[in-house]
Amino acid sequence: MDEPAISVVIVAYRQREALVEALESVHSAAAAVPGGAELIVVDNGDLAALVRELAPEAQLIEPGENLGFAGGVQRGLAAARGRWVALVNDDARVERDCLARLLAAGEADSRVGAVAAQIRFAADPLRINSAGICVDSLGIASERLAGRDAAEAAQPCEVFGATACVALYRRAMIESVGGLDARFFAYLEDVDLAWRARAGGWRAVYEPGAVAYHRGSASSGEGSARKYFLVGRNRMRLLARNATTGQLIRALPGIVVYDLAYVLYVAAGDRTLAPLRGRLAGLREWRSFRREGRDGRRPVQLSSATRGWLGSLRQHRAYRRLGA
Repeated sequence: MDEPAISVVIVAYRQREALVEALESVHSAAAAVPGGAELIVVDNGDLAALVRELAPEAQLIEPGENLGFAGGVQRGLAAARGRWVALVNDDARVERDCLARLLAAGEADSRVGAVAAQIRFAADPLRINSAGICVDSLGIASERLAGRDAAEAAQPCEVFGATACVALYRRAMIESVGGLDARFFAYLEDVDLAWRARAGGWRAVYEPGAVAYHRGSASSGEGSARKYFLVGRNRMRLLARNATTGQLIRALPGIVVYDLAYVLYVAAGDRTLAPLRGRLAGLREWRSFRREGRDGRRPVQLSSATRGWLGSLRQHRAYRRLGA
């Protein structure tokens, strides 16, 4: 069989109604891709029958357990044949020309390893959910322009990375730096990949013409203890693996202040210490992740801490108001 231009990977978990929309939109968008596209669905939650009914052309992978988003993507990547791999969340819907526009942006430069889509909130289609990933000098990751009007996200540009909700990755980049780390399970695995890719010399660009819509945190719930734990744990893993010693030394006071403020903020507002438990779990693994990242770790340009704080706060407010 000929190699398709794009392998589309969807990790399905519990969400029947959202998955129907995702599959229908991907089917339409795949038909518009020059060079063709294949669809791979990883069933993390008893949705195989629905996938067979709605997308009989899809390659269905049934691991028999919930591998999480990162683990599910890795299973899909192992089966993918395309030069590029597109990730589409099971709670996302893409416009018909989305995949084709992502592909055109990626193939314009051989140094591009990832292309970020313009992702809008499904609850407010004129409001930005993500226009790429930002990471600041404290290692705070946020969705670029989250909560802003879509008109503010109309220009293509270089970004730190692409959020895995809807993103296109060059297969050669994935093979050179490794894919998503299945141990992350969910959250910040795309930031970890983006950081490793930038350290490896790859670029990421934002393509505003590739539009998608996201329901947001439909699997674990915005503000849930589970999400808070995973984000906290994975933040420590992210820093341990990717930040250089110099970056950590310079940023340590700010990191301590930010993380303490965040834990106290969530404890007061949501009555949970899950962010603290997650961070402590990540710190217990610090040495092992530090050793793992040693050979590939390089200084990369990060945005200012002030920008990161403000972006994180704006994203939190937008997700509370518009996320599911």
